[in-house]
Amino acid sequence: MLVFGMATALPATAGTPSRVELPSPNVPGTTGTVKSLDPIAELALRVYLADQLGLATAAQAVSDPANPRYGHFLTPTQVTRQYGATVAQATAVRTWLTGQGMTITASTPHYVAVTATVAQADAAFDTRVSEFDTVITGPKGSTTIRQPGVVGGFSVPAALAGDILSVTGIDQLDLSGATGAEQTDSGARSATGRVTTPRRAQARTVAADTEFPCSQYWGQYTRPIPAAFGHTTAPTQLCGYTPDQVRHAYGLASSPYTGKGTTIAVILNGHSSTELADANRFFAGHGEPTFVPGQYTENIGPDVDSTCAAEYDPNGDPLEESIDVQSAHLAAPDAHIVYVGVDCAESAGDLLQSWLDGAMRVVDAHLADVATGSFGLPEQSYAPAGLAPWDPILEQGALEGVGFDFSSGDGGAAGDVHDAQFPASDPWTTAIGGTSVAIGRNGSVVADYVWGDNLAPINTEGTGYDEAPPGEFNGGSGGGLSTMFAEPGYQKPVVPAGLATGNGTASAARVVPDISAGAGNPWLIGATGLLDDGVYVELPWGGGTSAASPLIAGIEADAMQAAGHPLGFANPALYRLNGGKALRDILPVDPTDPPIALGAQESVSIDPSQLTTFGEDELLTVTAGYDDATGLGAPTTSFVGILASTGSDHR
Repeated sequence: MLVFGMATALPATAGTPSRVELPSPNVPGTTGTVKSLDPIAELALRVYLADQLGLATAAQAVSDPANPRYGHFLTPTQVTRQYGATVAQATAVRTWLTGQGMTITASTPHYVAVTATVAQADAAFDTRVSEFDTVITGPKGSTTIRQPGVVGGFSVPAALAGDILSVTGIDQLDLSGATGAEQTDSGARSATGRVTTPRRAQARTVAADTEFPCSQYWGQYTRPIPAAFGHTTAPTQLCGYTPDQVRHAYGLASSPYTGKGTTIAVILNGHSSTELADANRFFAGHGEPTFVPGQYTENIGPDVDSTCAAEYDPNGDPLEESIDVQSAHLAAPDAHIVYVGVDCAESAGDLLQSWLDGAMRVVDAHLADVATGSFGLPEQSYAPAGLAPWDPILEQGALEGVGFDFSSGDGGAAGDVHDAQFPASDPWTTAIGGTSVAIGRNGSVVADYVWGDNLAPINTEGTGYDEAPPGEFNGGSGGGLSTMFAEPGYQKPVVPAGLATGNGTASAARVVPDISAGAGNPWLIGATGLLDDGVYVELPWGGGTSAASPLIAGIEADAMQAAGHPLGFANPALYRLNGGKALRDILPVDPTDPPIALGAQESVSIDPSQLTTFGEDELLTVTAGYDDATGLGAPTTSFVGILASTGSDHR
């Protein structure tokens, strides 16, 4: 397991100065035929500066309700002065980089950006920047994946051991110009919290379908089905919950707390110029509070609109922005929301850098009390060098009283391995999983299941199924065991040892998610231009952990108002709530009689020709207590008040 921290100096050899190893710039599993690169090919690198000792310890103290320093947060200036890289460190690093022939292009409190040739990088880091061509054989034949990486170690002189944390950019090298061949990028998977991307083609609107009436609440309509699990009828899929239904389900409709006096940051790739108008039209249409002037603001990076120019770029689509902003607002209608737009990108490494840039902007300017991000990829998509700079930024946020919520993903255990999604898997974040909450006629929760949609197509005769129910897993709450991070202290008393250690096969590791909220049964989200330019539509597609993460951020904002102060990094407080009245434990479904619904949620419609059976991904297991599909469980109607009072004796 990788542990990020300061490396120790390697023994010096005769005539050679000692050096310290840095986190590897290679994506895990980088193998194949090694090819040399043109020594004058140019790299764009970031050299991240190491913080002073004590940052993590201080961040833990202010985040732990059992610590006398709980809630005694610092300003960004105080954090920088006490724990940030010193002027002497930055000067030493810049001097060394220019001495290696590199050109400095930017300098921030966190990193020094440079351009360098391959030859300069090889000499400076005692390595060989190369191309790896790996042949992957699949059911449709073989393909060659071209990846940048290094051969040998990756180090800096020992004199810089306390100054440099990590160097990134090697894994982001564009190989297309290196040999003129087309590059196949292994990181080009969906980076949002959803499984699919929006469809441009027109789709039918299920709400107007008289033959298949979708349900406005759980169990409103039932229809005949081919026999499944002893049933010949099933409730129809939901049209999409309204904001009022969601607020009732989590006790927010009758709560005096609305997030007033707090700020939520929504970090996402891209920028929809119509989001404020879309949101106001959506909420006004449902009789809910709209944004008042100045309540919604935007913090858009200088290159966002140019890098996200493609109208339906999956990394910057307007529907994802609507899901995030509107889910947060429905939970905390009086909270200020700042949308932090970051660059779009194709590669996993570039995306990771964009997301980190957004987190930096949040903490450096203290833009919010809690931030939410609906994005991520499995940990194995990233080089350790790219993960290393995240902890200091998240620790700075914790020390300032800024918490970070990230969606745990919509792909279950992320495929064939028990691989958690980053950045949700970082121990300094709150990983948000998903449930399928069943809201009844009166707005109360009648049931809450793990979110996991298993689909079985009904045959054309309507007499049976092309594949016996439950059918194939089609998406659900992300979860799993980290391969990069050790088990944090707040999880040790709660997470079963067998789960954290992979049944004793490895050292105890971080497990995600931490907490869950409605994801599988969606709520209506407004958007402009999704189907046709200028057309406003409401779609039953507010689900996925893309909705759960901003929803939890909004509920946390309500708790902050109730407490009268920010909560900061919430995990130590959340794990103290385990087994109490604040959280609803999500229990396993009966495999012989699981919950079912007629219809499958699609991107802009419901397909009535399939049966949905609810249940977790086969690599995850829902149990009583903490589990790797739903974490601690879901908020109850008591959550806001109980969370607000946690640690009040140390304030």
